[in-house]
Parts: sequence; structure tokens; C-alpha cells
Amino acid sequence: MRNLSHKANQFFLALLKIAVVLAALFFIGYKLTSDDQLNFSSFLEKLNEARVFSVLNIFILLLLTFLNWLFEVKKWHKLSSTLKSNTVRKATNESLASFTAAIFTPSRIGEYGAKSLYYPRADRKKVIFLNFVGNMTQLFVTFVFGIIGLIILLFLVKLPFTGMNIGLIIALLFSPFYIYWLARRFNLRIKGFSLRKLEKSFKKIPNDVQWKTLYYATLRYIIFTHQFYFLLLVFDIELPYLLVISAVFSTYFLASLIPTMIIFDAVIKGGFGVWIFGFLGVPEIVVLVIVLAVWILNFGLPALLGSYFVLKYKPQIQNLVH
Repeated sequence: MRNLSHKANQFFLALLKIAVVLAALFFIGYKLTSDDQLNFSSFLEKLNEARVFSVLNIFILLLLTFLNWLFEVKKWHKLSSTLKSNTVRKATNESLASFTAAIFTPSRIGEYGAKSLYYPRADRKKVIFLNFVGNMTQLFVTFVFGIIGLIILLFLVKLPFTGMNIGLIIALLFSPFYIYWLARRFNLRIKGFSLRKLEKSFKKIPNDVQWKTLYYATLRYIIFTHQFYFLLLVFDIELPYLLVISAVFSTYFLASLIPTMIIFDAVIKGGFGVWIFGFLGVPEIVVLVIVLAVWILNFGLPALLGSYFVLKYKPQIQNLVH
């Protein structure tokens, strides 16, 4: 009976892995073919016109994508090493496989469950918490740079804002702090944990791990925002660096305020990007093409790579025993 149960577990695990990979492939394909504002043939045509497919440009873009995910892996490696003696190779497997599971789930929930499967049951709550810390650190960096970007943008560009619009921007700037205050005031729960409990758990993480996590998150942010900036240069958008990078920071900040599935991430960023870069005179089609290109590089490709690790996944023996 035990042998039969083991075979049944293996069969269902194989079905689950195939289902996750097929779902990821479907969602990536859906993203590339269902955009009403920019179909895939127009997307490729615009990339060809801008000579994005030159050897040098492809090399630079792929290098930035590699560095982006290298620091994501390093971030998880540092956090997970507080539980076990993890290796960069294993951290890579865990990061990419869990990302494939996250691409079709709201607010990347699938990432938490998938990543915890690589650890004993007794450690799974800690894994979920550490993954939460990594994601929140990345969000914190996005907020800090985004608020700075919005403030600089307001000083550099004469925006035709009414009093209501200015009030909305001020509300957006302070909304993260207000949300944090509310969560603390009413002891709200996040992913099953109260905010006060999360704060206590966070303080138990060694200082060097906290600072390294923040360091890697900052490097990631600088890399993928400058990947966006590089594509603007490729499309011959000649504007002052400070102005453009502030607009990029602002786009990522505003998009991060709306929880969504990764598959719709490009839609949200595209909407805010078109609005913000419209004030700078950047054509709408250019912004949409760049947003989709960045999505493919930093979300689509890693999800495809992660599919390989999903199919290779083998549960730990202690996970099968319980």
C-alpha cells in the first residue's frame, strides 16, 4: 500500500508540474497576443525599425536581464541561508521555479507556495516569511526611488495640473506611509501574519542579511530601470538623463501601488508609462513597445527558464513522509 501511495504521489506531482509549466506558457503566450493597444507583429516591427535586434543591443539587454536575476538569486540565497547552508545553484533553481508558478497567480502568491516546497515542512512558515521580506524590500526600494523620481519630475516639468490632480499626487506620495500606519494601528494581517509579529520576526534576521538584502534589491532596481532607459536611447529619445530616469522611477512607483498578476504587469506599467512620458513628448507606441520588451526580458524569459526547473523538481524525502 505504501508503494502504491508513493507511486500515486509521484503521478500527481508529475501532473502538477506539467500543469504549472503549461499554465505559465499559456499566460506568456496570452500576454504576447492579446494586447489591444499593441499586437505582436507591430511590436516586432517597431523593434526592427529601432534596430533593437543588433548584436550589441541584444547583448546589452540580455546582460542586464542576467544581472537583474543574478541579484534576485543572490538576494534569496542570502535570506535562505539563515535556514540552511544553501548554494547559489540551489537558490537559482528555487527562485526561477517559484517565479514560473508566480506568473499566473495574483500578487505572486504562487511564488510563496512553490519556494516553500524546497524546504522541510517545519521550515515552510519561515520560508514564506523570508520570501515576503525579499519582496517587501524590493517594494521598499521601488517606493523610495519612485517618490524621489516623482518629486524631481514635479520640479523639472511644468505639468498642467489642477488642484485636484496635485492633491492626488500628494496622496499617492504619502499613501505607503498611511497604509503602514493603518496596518499597525489596527494590527492588520499580511499573508496570515500580523504586522507587529512581522516586525518582531524581521528584527531577528541578522543585520548583515538585512543590509545585503537591501543592497541586492537596490542593484536590481537600478539595473531594470536603466534597461528601460537604454531602450529609450535605442529609440532615439534624446532627453536629459535626470528627467527620463525620474519618469522611469515614477512609472514603476505608480504601477507598484496596484496589486496585480504578473501577466498584467506590463498593462499597468504601460498605462502609467504612457501617461507620464506623454508629458515629455515621448510617443505612446514607443512607451508601449519598451514596456512589453522589458516584460519579456525580465518576466517572460525567466518564467520559461523556470519551467525547466519546475519539471526537474523532486520533493525532499521528509516532505513525502509527513
